[in-house]
Amino acid sequence: DNPISPTTGSKLQLSGEIAPPLPGFSQFYKVKTSYQNHTTLAGKLVMSNSVEYGYLGYLGGGQRSNFQRFILGGTQMQQRQSFLDDNIDLRGFPGGRGGSISPIVNGELIGGRLYSKYTMELRYPAVAEDQVQIIPYTFFDAGNAYLDFQHFAPFNVKRATGFGVRIFLPILGLVDLSYGYRLDGIPGTDVEAGKWEFLFNIGAPF
Repeated sequence: DNPISPTTGSKLQLSGEIAPPLPGFSQFYKVKTSYQNHTTLAGKLVMSNSVEYGYLGYLGGGQRSNFQRFILGGTQMQQRQSFLDDNIDLRGFPGGRGGSISPIVNGELIGGRLYSKYTMELRYPAVAEDQVQIIPYTFFDAGNAYLDFQHFAPFNVKRATGFGVRIFLPILGLVDLSYGYRLDGIPGTDVEAGKWEFLFNIGAPF
């Protein structure tokens, strides 16, 4: 009922893309699905839950690469990622090539062919005016990227919890600021559990 801060309703998304089998280019297909549910608990207090999954497959045995694999962490606004990776936002983790949740092969973060992500959020629209909206929230995020189906464990996830605020101004749009506390680290990187991570993003989360 509200693209900035929904109070009721749900949304189911299914998307796909394909890189056709052209000689000399990566050949793959990708499927993503997500489900969100928003429920008003009491007054203006809203609980949102979301579940996401993604899969990257190949059209044949040739022209396989690490192109467009999934890495989790941070926001696309902060990552300055190239088109080589498919960056999935996850609060509490810095993201980027040195701090993303990703399978590691021969000491290198190569991205996953599958990913799972779960989010729970409680938010309260403290200010809801035409010229400004301020929406503080608390969250619990969890997710992981997996090398292939043999390693796929949808509930073996990296977790973070924290708080944040969304601010909507007509001149800027929607700005999201979050401060997340990691419950898990990322093996093979300098990203440790028990640390706080500040992230920002621009654009509607829903």
